[in-house]
Amino acid sequence: MEKKEKSAQELQAEEAFRKAKANLAMVRQKERKKLRKEQERCKYMMGGIIHKYFPECYDFTELELNRIIACAFKSRDVQNMVAAVIRERQESEEGFEEKGGRE
Repeated sequence: MEKKEKSAQELQAEEAFRKAKANLAMVRQKERKKLRKEQERCKYMMGGIIHKYFPECYDFTELELNRIIACAFKSRDVQNMVAAVIRERQESEEGFEEKGGRE
C-alpha cells in the first residue's frame, strides 16, 4: 500500500483540532482553579467562624474537633437554626424572583 500524503485541508483540520484540544484543556484548568479558589475561600471562612465562636479550638486535634463539631450539629438547637436559615434563604430567593430578579 502506498502512503498517501495529507492534503492541505486535512493538515488545516488537524491543526484546528489540536488548537481546540488545547483550548478545551485551558478552559477546564481555569474552571478547576476557580473551583479550588472558591473552596479555599470557604475553608478559610469556616475556620475563622469556628475560631471566632470557639477560640480554644487550636488546643484540640483534628479528630477531637471533628467529635465536638459532629456532636454540636446533632443538637436540636443547631438543627433548628440550620432549618430556619435555609427557610429564610428560600423565602428571600422567592421574593427576589417575584420582583423580577431585582431587589
